[in-house]
Amino acid sequence: MELLRINSYGLEPVEEVTAEVVSSSSFIEANTELVSFSEMRDRHVIPVFLKDNEPTISHCDFVEAVGVAAKDYFGLAHFPTPDIRVSHPVKGRVYEARHKKAQDLLPHEKTIYFERMAFMITIPGIRDEISGNLLELTVGGVKAYHLDNLNATKGSSLEHFKIFIGFKNRVCTNLCVSTDGVKLDLKVRTVEELFEKVMELISGFDAIRYLRDLSTFTAYELEERQFAQIIGRSRMYQFLPKTLRNEIPELLINDTQVSRIAEHFYHDPNFSRNDSGSIDLWKFFNLFTGANKQSYIDKYLERGVNGFEFTDQVRKALDNPHSDFWYLS
Repeated sequence: MELLRINSYGLEPVEEVTAEVVSSSSFIEANTELVSFSEMRDRHVIPVFLKDNEPTISHCDFVEAVGVAAKDYFGLAHFPTPDIRVSHPVKGRVYEARHKKAQDLLPHEKTIYFERMAFMITIPGIRDEISGNLLELTVGGVKAYHLDNLNATKGSSLEHFKIFIGFKNRVCTNLCVSTDGVKLDLKVRTVEELFEKVMELISGFDAIRYLRDLSTFTAYELEERQFAQIIGRSRMYQFLPKTLRNEIPELLINDTQVSRIAEHFYHDPNFSRNDSGSIDLWKFFNLFTGANKQSYIDKYLERGVNGFEFTDQVRKALDNPHSDFWYLS
């Protein structure tokens, strides 16, 4: 397949990269495990609506809808391979094994599905580079069954999904997304509706503009004292009275993730401070997206979007010496 790079005018061919960047890191890590599409299709049961025993839209249906939409829109020759992570297993057993001890259960007597699932699909050959980091166009989604009302009949209750299109940083598998590339409250009744909404999101995403926004981060730097002030204020934000928090730009990461950002400011092999102690906003943003990999699946996309918006607010504050941006004031 011909490789394409996104530039100011659209897509342009580039030479094949012979030395690929290899990363063993996963795009989300906290409390998750890797599964293949075939394992999910062949081994995982499908939750049903309790009042009529009709199936929900399964994880596999969701992945296929996004994969087919990507295949059709980008003209891919084959169905793209998804990277799938799951969490919160719901275990069961077949009726014949109801009296067996857990340790005596045979593989075919166990049933399982996972309440939460996140996946991403890399679009082959569409890529760009920022500050030496290879970025690849990526689509995917999140499904959490606990958001659905399964104590109902199929069709009487909408099913909830989250979908995204953005870029994956190959050096660390950090996901770069913004509001324009994410749908956090998608509600549908059928797979066909789901497919249509995915196509709408993909076709409406301006990849060139988003890459321009990301690349502007490289032109701004935080001094170490400014970084320290943001970290300190970020810790304070968690404990502010609600009335004060409503007046301050929202920060969704938790205290543990703030600590991770501070640690990696000094020790991250790719995004730590430079020799003078300062850090550019591209690295700063990647410290946030790296910490976001420790989020639970159902909070992952929201925090990813928030990381971009927060970094952009820092950029605007640096542009305006009279800014009242609380984290730097």
